[in-house]
Amino acid sequence: MRTFKHAKLMASTLRAGLAERGTAISHSESLEIVARQFGFRNWNILAARIAAARQQAAPARLPEGWFAAGTAPENYRIGAEPDHDDAGKRVGSIQCLFPADDPDAMRIEKGFATLMQSVEARSLIGQRLRFSARLKTRDVSGHAAIWMRVDDDRPVTILFDNLTNRESDGALTGTSDWTQRHIVFQIPDDADSLHFGILLSGMGSLQAHDLRLEEAATDERISATRQHDQDQRRKRRIIEGSPRNLDFSTLI
Repeated sequence: MRTFKHAKLMASTLRAGLAERGTAISHSESLEIVARQFGFRNWNILAARIAAARQQAAPARLPEGWFAAGTAPENYRIGAEPDHDDAGKRVGSIQCLFPADDPDAMRIEKGFATLMQSVEARSLIGQRLRFSARLKTRDVSGHAAIWMRVDDDRPVTILFDNLTNRESDGALTGTSDWTQRHIVFQIPDDADSLHFGILLSGMGSLQAHDLRLEEAATDERISATRQHDQDQRRKRRIIEGSPRNLDFSTLI
């Protein structure tokens, strides 16, 4: 059975069939007709959907110790890729698979994806912990950011920050060159697990490098206080040891 992935072949067949009946159309006209048959407004949108399907069939490689999550990770290419600004190194990357004029754009706008780690937090209790990274964005319609969360053993979130509620140094949008962002937590006595990563909502792309998770200076301002709405329990994740592979050097 042919699908939209065979659109170019179908366009060639259509063009040849019409020519046999004395009707000549151009190659571009045949592509536009096929695109409309599949419910797309024009060929450019369908071509982008075909490219996205190919990327989904060959997803990016995940760095060891990291995993992809979010409300709609299937709409994004998530993993590690070569750092074109620094040969020999890698960056974490999240890229929306669809352009802004895709018919599914509204659905994508409401979703997000993250590249993250979940680690044990009991050994970090009492520490002032700083998570930082440099972020680079392109055509981000929602927001791009780092984030960090601490859960207790139920598990319920007790600390959380994803930069979106800040008046300055907050989440990024649109297109930006490498920009530093950081989060600082005081790890509480009832901490059980620590979760952190990079995230992209909506469309566009995000790259991240120079990720660090380290003790903060005692005079650094805390980013988040305890969460007071603790009614919703989270799905328990498999917690693995300590943070690792922050430079994305090892791939799965």
